[in-house]
Amino acid sequence: MILFRCNAGAEVGLGHLMRCRALAQRLVKLGESVTMLGPDRSHALPNDRSVFSDWIPINEWSSPLRDAQRLLDLCQKSGAHFAVIDDYCVDEPYQLVLREGGIPWLQFDREAEEPLWADIVLNANPMFRSQDYEDVLFNRNAKLLLGPKYAVLRPEFEHIELRSEERPVEQVLVTFGGGDDRGGIKFVLRTLLPNTPASLRFLVISGGHNPRNEELKRWISVEDEGRVKLIIDPKQVAPLLSSCDLAVMAGGTTTYEAARCGLPMILIAIADNQLCQSQAWAAKNTSLFLGRLNDITSKQLLEAFMRFFHNDSGMLARARKALRGFEGNGCTLVAGEIHNRIHGPNVSPQRG
Repeated sequence: MILFRCNAGAEVGLGHLMRCRALAQRLVKLGESVTMLGPDRSHALPNDRSVFSDWIPINEWSSPLRDAQRLLDLCQKSGAHFAVIDDYCVDEPYQLVLREGGIPWLQFDREAEEPLWADIVLNANPMFRSQDYEDVLFNRNAKLLLGPKYAVLRPEFEHIELRSEERPVEQVLVTFGGGDDRGGIKFVLRTLLPNTPASLRFLVISGGHNPRNEELKRWISVEDEGRVKLIIDPKQVAPLLSSCDLAVMAGGTTTYEAARCGLPMILIAIADNQLCQSQAWAAKNTSLFLGRLNDITSKQLLEAFMRFFHNDSGMLARARKALRGFEGNGCTLVAGEIHNRIHGPNVSPQRG
C-alpha cells in the first residue's frame, strides 16, 4: 500500500492532484495499491474508483504535527509501506514524525529552501541541480529526481507528435489551472481579442471548480465574435494543447504539459509557488514570464504576445526548438524509482 498526501482545491489549484493521480495510476499498473488522503471527494473522477483503494478527505489543516501523526497512523493502520507527499505546507517537524515512525516517502519540492528528510525528492523545475540541495537535504541516502525529465504528466501526454517549428500562430491556448483563475482568463481575452487579427482563435480551458466559469460564459457570449472556444474540464487535454501554437497561461503544473506539446508560453503567476518555476522556463528561452497577475498591465501582455506572434528575431521557432528534448515519460521513471525503493531494484515490476 502507498498512501498519497495531497493538497488540492479551488484555492490552491488542482495541479498537485493531477500529478498524484497520474503517478498513482502508474503505480497501480506496477502492482501497487494506493490510497488518497487530503482532497475533497468532489475532486475525484469516476475512474479514481478503480485506482484508489480509499479516498479520505481532510477538510481542515490543524497543525503540521497533528497532520503528520494522522498520516503516520493511517500508514500503520492500512499497512502502507511508502508515502507520497505533495503538499508545500509540510515542514521539518512534520517530516521528522514520519522518519521516526519508519515510513519512507517521496516528497514534491519546489525551491530547495526548506529542510528535507524524504527518501526521494522530486523537483521538475528546469532550474535546479543537485548542488542546490546540499544545504537542505539531511537524508544523505535520499534520491534526487530533478528537472523536467521527471515531470509527472498524465498518460495521454506520453505519445505526442510535435508539429513544425516554423508554423505561424493561428490558435492560442489560454488556461490558468483547474481552480480559481483569479480573473486571469478574462484579463487575457479582454486584452488580446480587440488588439489581434480577427483570424486568430483562442482555446480556453478552465477547471470545473473555477468559481468564475459562469461569468466567463456570459462574457464570452457577448464579446468573443466567434473567436473563443471555452472548454470546461475536458476529458482529453493533450489533443487540445497540441492543436495550439502558443499559450498564455499560469505558471503551474500545466506548464509541463504545454512544454511536452512544444508550446511556447507567456506565463503569468497567480500563486507564489509559480514564480520560481515561471522564471526557470523563461531562463530556458521557452517562454516569457511577465510576473504576478495583479502586477502586470494589458500593455505589457500585448507587447509580449506580439513579440511571439510576429516571431521577433525568430523567437517563436527558438522556443519550440528548446522544447524538443522534453520526452514526457517522467511518470514512468518516478513510479519505477518508488517501486525499486519498496521492493529493491532486482524485482521486475508487474505491468498491466
